[in-house]
Amino acid sequence: MKGVLVGVFLLGVLLWALRQVQEGGFRLEAGGVAYLRQGVGLFAELCRPRGAPRGAVLLVPGGFGPPNPTMAERCRAWAERGFLGVVPHLRGRGGSGGRITGCLEEGEDLAHLARFLPRLGVRRHAYLGYSLGACVALKAAALEGGSSGVVFAIGPVDFEEQARILERTRSEALARWREVFGEDLARQSPLPHAARLRAPLLVLQSGNDPLIPPTQACRLRDLREATGRRVHQVALTREGAPWTGPLTKGRACLRPTGFGPLGEDHLILFPDLHHAVIPAMEAQAERFLLYWLRP
Repeated sequence: MKGVLVGVFLLGVLLWALRQVQEGGFRLEAGGVAYLRQGVGLFAELCRPRGAPRGAVLLVPGGFGPPNPTMAERCRAWAERGFLGVVPHLRGRGGSGGRITGCLEEGEDLAHLARFLPRLGVRRHAYLGYSLGACVALKAAALEGGSSGVVFAIGPVDFEEQARILERTRSEALARWREVFGEDLARQSPLPHAARLRAPLLVLQSGNDPLIPPTQACRLRDLREATGRRVHQVALTREGAPWTGPLTKGRACLRPTGFGPLGEDHLILFPDLHHAVIPAMEAQAERFLLYWLRP
């Protein structure tokens, strides 16, 4: 009888340990960190500064493939400034396993990773998400609740509208879209999480984006304002100068106010830009991130 009890106890310990591995299991490797969430193996590249990190910048890539070389360059650039650069390989991409779910499980995965950062000597962290990665970054920040800010660069907030745009303009891509995101596109939206986000939010939007209309960014602004946040609004040229032309069609949803304190929300529109990241947009992202992560 005693042996049976001991066996049951050891089995319980083993099952408990397995659960810990499934929900944590962080392991530093050459060039990054491997970890598990709900049994799915995940990976993130790490770019370490020479000394103690001044903070961490989580650079969240968009698309359905592995991070491109530009993300590695951004990661190294932040390390050279004294920050820990983090480039997550979202599930189903690059060095991470699992299946792509768009902006669902990826946000949970990233929030789990962010909670590990203090073990790397990081006291403050912020997110810079691009395209689909912007949606993931915003959701992760809202879930984990400890970030200093989120840069939401050319990201979607209405996947149902995007599906309708694809149906009109790129019907051949619609089947792949449905395969990746499923039918319940409303669940993909980051809007409910934006209402929960306590950190400042910088939205960078292109005025001529063929897939993500500027009205989506304005909906994100409206939601933040409805929660009591002040959202400063600016229009800039490709060179980063003040926009002096008219704001027409969907761009007209912007209500220019000029820049405010960097610790408050901002929406910056580049009226003549397509779905692209340019130096002027990166400069604004870096400006806000450096402010948020200041000592």
